[in-house]
Amino acid sequence: MNDKRTISAIDLALQKHDTPVGPLFMAVRHGRTKKCFTRDTAIRYLAFFMTTEAFERSGFPQRHPRVRIDRDDREVWRDGETKAEYLAAHQRCVRRLRRILARKREMEKWCEKWDAMHDRFVKEVNALQAIKPGGVH
Repeated sequence: MNDKRTISAIDLALQKHDTPVGPLFMAVRHGRTKKCFTRDTAIRYLAFFMTTEAFERSGFPQRHPRVRIDRDDREVWRDGETKAEYLAAHQRCVRRLRRILARKREMEKWCEKWDAMHDRFVKEVNALQAIKPGGVH
């Protein structure tokens, strides 16, 4: 259950849907959507969407230039490999997403403890108010 104390944009970007056959995770960001069976895969795709969008907006190339290859006397163009800068940015994005999710889990655990303590406190206050003598202000 999400409450307003811990809800964030990552809840919209990384969604979990319970299905009869098991959980289904969805990575949704920048107009792209990917359905995954594991949370790990969904986090990787979400990082891929975010890193790709950042590289496109900044104008940095994600891949090396295309390479011309002569194969059986025919001209073939092979796409360049992914650049090391892009792969490093993707890894940083995955680490940051995991760190954000871990911090979110800690906040949710703390909120549960707080709610339990608050409920006990309110119950004790109500019990004390019920036995309050008449002359006490």
